Amino acid sequence: MPAVIRNDVVRYSARVIPWLPPLAAAVVATVVIAVRHGQGGAFPLQIAALLLASGIGYALDDPAFEVLAASPTSYRRRRLQRLSIVLPPTVVLYAALLVWQGTAGPEETLAFVAMATGLMGMAVGIAGVASRRSPRGLGGIAVAPALFAALILSTMLPPRWRPLPIGDIPGGWLPIYLRWSAAALVGVLVLAVSSRDRAGRIGPDGTSRSQ
Repeated sequence: MPAVIRNDVVRYSARVIPWLPPLAAAVVATVVIAVRHGQGGAFPLQIAALLLASGIGYALDDPAFEVLAASPTSYRRRRLQRLSIVLPPTVVLYAALLVWQGTAGPEETLAFVAMATGLMGMAVGIAGVASRRSPRGLGGIAVAPALFAALILSTMLPPRWRPLPIGDIPGGWLPIYLRWSAAALVGVLVLAVSSRDRAGRIGPDGTSRSQ
């Protein structure tokens, strides 16, 4: 019985996810790598990471959040169920694109992995806040502009102080890994805070329980 319930949860969660944006992002990211394949350079992988991260944000679009504000399944759990469906194939696709495009070495590979992780963490954080604040529960559309603006603002700072390093910065590879990891952590924390239930959950006795 528990296995049947889990399968139903996955099926229902997958059914309500707006799949067109993440699928479109996956197709465009693949085309970018295909067009620039063999030419080297970091730009294609950076664009692919940005596209895929932007697509992930749409997984948190939840037009029914007002209807389900007080339900046995918490707002946070519903979001995690959606992300658990969208994130794994996105990560696998980026890993495949990374291998296909190739890098200059393991340090650069790890830098791209850290960058993609940071962008995806930021994406879910932005989408979490935007979806919660949106009257219709739709926040995915805000992710791409917000990520792009954050990257632009970061590049306007001196390299030593860039929180989202694109390219080399003083100190070598380690600061790049740490800053992108910090960006991912901040994004996940923002998602957690923004995923608190808007209303209490309904307990077994029918009473509302605050989250």
